Amino acid sequence: MDEMLGDFLDEAGELLEDLGPQLVELEQDPENPDLLNAVFRAFHTVKGGAGFLNLQPVVELCHNAEDVFGLVRNGELTPTPEIMDLAQRSLDVLEDQLATIGEGEDANPAPADLLQSLKDLLNKPETTAANPPEPAAPVTIETASEDTITEDEFEALLDQLQGSPPSPTTQEANAEPKEEAPANKGDEPAKTSTQNSEKPARKKRETAEASVRVDTRRLDTLMNLVGELVLVRNRLKTLKHDQPEPPLERAVSELDTITYALQSAVMRTRMQPIGKLFARFPKLTRDLSRSLNKEIELELIGQEEDLDKNLVEALADPMVHLVRNAMDHGIEAPEIREKRGKPRTGKVRLAAQQEGDSILIHIEDDGAGMDAEVLREKAVEKGLMGPETAANMSDEECYQIIFMPGFSTKAEVSEVSGRGVGMDVVKSRINELNGQIHITSELGHGSCITLRLPLTLAILPTLMTRVHARAFAVPLSAVEEVFLLKPDQLRLVEGRQVVWMRGSALPLISLRQWVDAAAGDPYSGHVIVAQIAGNRFGLVVDDVTGREEVVIKPLGQLLNDAAGIAGATVTGHGGIALILDLAEIAAQMLPHYSPPLEGAA
Repeated sequence: MDEMLGDFLDEAGELLEDLGPQLVELEQDPENPDLLNAVFRAFHTVKGGAGFLNLQPVVELCHNAEDVFGLVRNGELTPTPEIMDLAQRSLDVLEDQLATIGEGEDANPAPADLLQSLKDLLNKPETTAANPPEPAAPVTIETASEDTITEDEFEALLDQLQGSPPSPTTQEANAEPKEEAPANKGDEPAKTSTQNSEKPARKKRETAEASVRVDTRRLDTLMNLVGELVLVRNRLKTLKHDQPEPPLERAVSELDTITYALQSAVMRTRMQPIGKLFARFPKLTRDLSRSLNKEIELELIGQEEDLDKNLVEALADPMVHLVRNAMDHGIEAPEIREKRGKPRTGKVRLAAQQEGDSILIHIEDDGAGMDAEVLREKAVEKGLMGPETAANMSDEECYQIIFMPGFSTKAEVSEVSGRGVGMDVVKSRINELNGQIHITSELGHGSCITLRLPLTLAILPTLMTRVHARAFAVPLSAVEEVFLLKPDQLRLVEGRQVVWMRGSALPLISLRQWVDAAAGDPYSGHVIVAQIAGNRFGLVVDDVTGREEVVIKPLGQLLNDAAGIAGATVTGHGGIALILDLAEIAAQMLPHYSPPLEGAA
C-alpha cells in the first residue's frame, strides 16, 4: 500500500502542477473546451485515486470541484472570477492535503466555507429547465458519475498504481458498455462503446509499458557511481600521459569515450524541462496581481530547455523571490503606468536558454527600473555601509545592494515584501549552486536579473591551478580567459592593485596571499580573469595545469564552514584539490569591488 500511495502522490502532484497554469489560462479563455476538459479531468482523476486509497478529505474536495466544472462543461455555469477563485483555492488546499499525506499524516478536511461555496454553485445553476443551455462543445473524454469512475478508468488506475498489465478477464469485462449514474441533475447517462473505449485505453497502457518510474535516490546513486568512474578515468588519462604506451593509450581512449557516453546518458535521465519550474508562476502572477492591485502579464520562453532535476527543485524558492520582487518593486500601479505613457498592464518575462555547459534564466520586467542613487541612500540609511563607500560605488554595484541582508526599499511591511529578507537568501542559494547573478536596469524602463547556472551539480568542469604546490579547482563557468602576468602590466589605482589590460584596469586578487598572508611576491604567475555577479577581477595563481571535470566531495564537519571553499575533489594525479568559491573570496579580498576602471592610468 505504501508503494501505491507513493505512486498516487507522484501522479496527483504532476496533475496539480499542471492544473495551476490551466486554471489561469481558462480564466483568460473560458470557452476553450480543451482547457475545460483538462481541468475537469484533473479533479476527476485525483478523486478516483484518492477514493481507491480511502483518502476521504481529498475525495470530498475533488468531488465538489469536479461537479462545478461538470456544470461549466455543460454550459450551465460560466467560469466567472468567483468560480475561478474557488478553483484556485481548492488547488491550494489539495496541494496542502497531499503534502500532509506525503509526510505520513492524515489530511485535514477542506475548510467548511470552501466546500459550502462549491455546493452553493451546484445548487444555483445559471440556467433553468425552461431555458435549457446550448449543447456543450464535443469533448474527447467520458462523462464522470457523481461517486464512481468508469471501469476503463478504474482498471487503468489500478495498472498505474500496481505496475501490472491488464488481465484478459479485465479486457473482456471492459468489452461490454456500462451505464453510469448521472453526474448532476439533468445530465444524460454516459454511454461508451467498445470500439471507442478500447483503443485509447490500449494506447495508454502501451505508453506506460514503454517507461518506468524510478526512485530518484537510485538515480542519485547511479550518478555518484558515474562520478567515481569519471575520477578513475581522469587518473588513467594522467597515467597514460606519464607512461605513454600504445596499448594503454588505446584502452584509455576507449574508456574515455564510453565514460563520456555513460555520463551523458545518466545525466539525461536526471534532466527535466525547466517548464516544470516555470509552471508555478502563472498562478503566482494571478494571485499576486490581485493582492497588489496591479495588472501583470506573464510571458514564458524556453520552457523546453532541460536542467538537472536537483537544480529545478533548488531554484524553486529563489525564483519565487525574484518574480515576486519584479512584480512588487518593478511593475508600477496601472494608474502610474498610464501617467508615464505606458500600457496599464505590466509585463514580466521568464526566459531560459542554454549556453555551453550553463543555462541562463532571465527574470525581466518593463517596470520602473532601479534608481542607483536611491539604493545608495537606503544602504547608508540602514547602516549597511558608510557614505564614502556608497559614493564610490558604480551603478552596477548599487544594483547588487538589493542582495545585502536586511536591505529593503519598502516603506511599509506587507505580506509580499518589506522585511528585508529574501533577496540575500537568493544570492546565497545561487552561490551554493555554483551560479552567478547579473543585473541590468534602465530607470523608467525596467530591469533584468540573469541567473547563470551549470546544467548539473553532479560533475563540475573546472580549471585546475596550483599555488605553493597545492592544487585548487576554479569553476570553469566563472572563467573568461587566462594570461601570463607581466610586471609592466601592474598598476596601483586608488590604493588597489590592478592589472592593465586592453585599456582598462582590472582589480587583482592574489590566491597566494589569500592562502598565506605572509607569502612573498603575491603578484606573479598567471591571471585567471573571472566574472561573478556581473563583476570582473583577476585571480593570480602560480600556475594553470589545465581543464578537468571533477566530482564535488563534501569537506566534512570540521571544514564545512571554511570561507572561500566550496568543496574538494580527487585530481587526475590522485591528490586532493580544494574547489574555490570565488564569490566568497572576492567578498573577503575586494570588499565593494567595482567592475574594470575604464581609462585609469
